[in-house]
Amino acid sequence: MGRALGALICVACAAVAIAELWFGLVDAQILNSYVHKAIGLPVVIGVLVICGLGFWLGWIMVTTKEVAPAPVEASEPKEEKAE
Repeated sequence: MGRALGALICVACAAVAIAELWFGLVDAQILNSYVHKAIGLPVVIGVLVICGLGFWLGWIMVTTKEVAPAPVEASEPKEEKAE
């Protein structure tokens, strides 16, 4: 389940990054306003950094191999010696 969740995180972060680039930069070019560009560019950079960290986390979840737990040996109860 961890790998599926990691893949979902990767896809979601990529989708958010693409949407942020479209709505953050392309719309600012369409509006052609310096105020939109001055506020939008740092916001776009910040969102892309967060998306990059999320994608990295998802990638680590996808590529990490699951380690089987070490086998537990059943120990026999120790008998006390009556002297």
